[in-house]
Amino acid sequence: MRTATLNAALMTGFVLCWSSGFIGSELASRAPLNALDLFAWRFVIAAALAALWWRLLDRRPLALSAWLREMAVGALTMGGYLLCVMLAIGEGVSASVTALITAQQPLLAAAIATLWLREQLPAAAWLGLGVAGSGVVLCVAGDWQGSGSAGGGAYALPLLAVISVTLGSVLAARRPSGLGLAASLTAQLSAAALIFGVAAASTGGLALPGSALLTWQTLGWLVLLSSFGGYGFFTVCLRRIGVNAVSSAIYLTPPVTLAWSAGMFGERVAPLQLGGMALALAGVALALLAQRSGRHTRGAAHYPRRPGGGECA
Repeated sequence: MRTATLNAALMTGFVLCWSSGFIGSELASRAPLNALDLFAWRFVIAAALAALWWRLLDRRPLALSAWLREMAVGALTMGGYLLCVMLAIGEGVSASVTALITAQQPLLAAAIATLWLREQLPAAAWLGLGVAGSGVVLCVAGDWQGSGSAGGGAYALPLLAVISVTLGSVLAARRPSGLGLAASLTAQLSAAALIFGVAAASTGGLALPGSALLTWQTLGWLVLLSSFGGYGFFTVCLRRIGVNAVSSAIYLTPPVTLAWSAGMFGERVAPLQLGGMALALAGVALALLAQRSGRHTRGAAHYPRRPGGGECA
């Protein structure tokens, strides 16, 4: 009973902190500091804190290949992923719809595992993928109809985010670096800081954060909740509970983000959005149940584990 309670608490923390990234992107779009500059400083600060943590805990030398591998993972799962998420929200895509689209990542990972890694995906799971995709289409239509502020091309950005984080997850699963948590986090956050620094510099230079309260509140939110909270809970849950449970929990982030967005920003929810979200979650449940049933049928010893969740938002 005690273990179950602890696991439930860890999963709750994971869902809340993962969802906080989408809210943080919305906060960044409203802060006085340019959002690209703000995200660059977010990762600079987070990387510095992670490096301090790493040096205090472990002074062993690192192999350059392992460091570069973790930087590649961070460039995809943090840098590319979050850059696309932030740009999508900046273009007017609501935080809840962005969360719903990007929450399809584990299903895309399963599809890649089937097509590239030659794992088997049951027919019912493919049906679930189709149902979930239909729900996403309805939710996007509701968001577009409800707000009208995002152009059609803006909805391609969350899809690019999904592709980026999935490729990074596959890379991490297929070629693990063997580094500890603190070193891995330092490398990944440094790669994300480099990507956002270059992006900010390309639009006119990296401005200092300044003294505006909202800017520092947003930085604190993103560094503590999204970077350390999201990644920390993700890693602990992955090791204690398993990849399938963590991947399934990602699908709880859209309704949590929707509730936060409604409470914090007063975002209105169109009926199509609610219907699309329900359809997408039903499709996800069908796909996950089909995969679990398929593994039980063939036996765990004969079924390769697919890549899992990705990094925090």
